[in-house]
Amino acid sequence: MDLLEAALSLCVVVFVVSSLAEAGLGVAPRAVLAPLRHGRFVVLTLIVGWLVCPAVAYLLVQALPLAAPYATGLTLLALAPGAPFAPSLARLVRADSAYMAAFMLLTAAVTVVLMPVGVPLLIPGSAAAPGVIARPLLLLVLLPLLAGVTIRGLRPGIADRTRPLLAGVTRALTLGLLVLLVVVHGHSVLEAVGSFAILAMLIFVAGVTLVAYLLGADLADEQRSVLTIGMCTRNLGAALAPAAAIDPDRRVIVMIVIAVPIMLVVAAVTVRMLARAQPPVRDRVAADGCRNRIADANAQVRPSGDAPHAPAAKG
Repeated sequence: MDLLEAALSLCVVVFVVSSLAEAGLGVAPRAVLAPLRHGRFVVLTLIVGWLVCPAVAYLLVQALPLAAPYATGLTLLALAPGAPFAPSLARLVRADSAYMAAFMLLTAAVTVVLMPVGVPLLIPGSAAAPGVIARPLLLLVLLPLLAGVTIRGLRPGIADRTRPLLAGVTRALTLGLLVLLVVVHGHSVLEAVGSFAILAMLIFVAGVTLVAYLLGADLADEQRSVLTIGMCTRNLGAALAPAAAIDPDRRVIVMIVIAVPIMLVVAAVTVRMLARAQPPVRDRVAADGCRNRIADANAQVRPSGDAPHAPAAKG
């Protein structure tokens, strides 16, 4: 089992690094920086990510009789929005790719700064130093994303060749992670049944998803989808990185593992609802074509004062 746990830890590290680097390779620096000048989008991201999400987790911890390690796992997830696979989900609903990349960059940077601050405030008795918490977040979350964005800006050709390779690695690691999670922690997850851990995680993920969607009502559809999907998915790598330093109890990891199936189900439902809320591509294309034809027709119509006079009738 020790070998499997070591393989799982390595798989998590490589998955987080490769997926975030792949996300960064997809957008040039200018495209990432432009959405960060959209004040409402940035403010909503900060409010939902680091006020609403921790508040929901805190209320659940107070309302439900959760064991302390489960509460710690929930709190860590509450401080880490934006799963590495969120950009893939965003593409399914035609969300704005630049805003998705900006969301990932913003949440990664703020997680590195605020998780070391939030852990002592929200987790009683936590003795982990802020630097111990921040170091793995900086190395595993923020730097790979920044490296991808930098390579895209300086060497677009290398980015185009590298991104498909990283995408393939990420897909393979996703399958490997799911298998290892079941093998290593499946029994512990079953033991959590009846402990309110599963109920708390379900309420948390569904609740923050709904709040993000409602608060993003004034954003464009493509940007609202980014906010909703970003908050619906949680950065498991960012939550796992400092977990052992905060609390060595195995149930902290189990709580984060419990989030995986719940997050996938809620994300699938959310993507389906967002896709239904948007008009089909063919309708939008037809509407654009109709508008273009009307514009062309209007351009060809002369003003009445310039119209040529018909020849006078003879006779």
